[in-house]
Amino acid sequence: MLDRSGGNVGRLGSFRSPVAIAAVAAVGLLASYVVALRRPVPTWELELTSWINDWPNAVADVLYPVMQLGTLGGPVVVAAVVLLAWRDRPLALTTVVTGLLTWFAAKAIKQLVGRDRPLGYLPDVIVREGDGAGLGYVSGHSAVAASAAVLLMSAMPRRGRWVAALLAGLVGLARVIDGVHLPADVVGGWSFGTLMALAGLAVLDRLEDGRGGPQPGRGAP
Repeated sequence: MLDRSGGNVGRLGSFRSPVAIAAVAAVGLLASYVVALRRPVPTWELELTSWINDWPNAVADVLYPVMQLGTLGGPVVVAAVVLLAWRDRPLALTTVVTGLLTWFAAKAIKQLVGRDRPLGYLPDVIVREGDGAGLGYVSGHSAVAASAAVLLMSAMPRRGRWVAALLAGLVGLARVIDGVHLPADVVGGWSFGTLMALAGLAVLDRLEDGRGGPQPGRGAP
């Protein structure tokens, strides 16, 4: 949506250039998908995984609570923050619904791509969560965390948005440290989650516009 001066309005308009964000996310998703299809898995990706996975257990322990933001409970927590801080019920509901859709869509992508988790390629990998079995691309935790972060950022002042982005980044890093995802899985998850969040905001903008609802333009300094 555009105002008379040609500027963005609505929730997507809280970002300076949502089109650019979507373009970067789309490139990230495509590039990670290409890597995920390669067989054998690129040496550089395995070496990077091993290096990160070898970080001390203390790092994994510190990041474990943060990593829970990538579970289905993460969007619920973020929705609660949105309700308490901004009393924005539509955005809170959108956060939960988009998180659910992102989680299950990521599972569908895993089935389509069929890429193993690190244990399938690195027998010596340290698996710190679960048994290391299953499919890896895309990372559902990374996708859900990115989705929730972008939706939260649409309500936040711009100067504080780096905190939400950092938390989503740490979720993906934790998944590699825990030995359950390769880097391309995580990049794909971040990218996919970002696109899902932007789509959720676009739908919310359209619904509110159709109802003649407010166009808050949140996130301004």
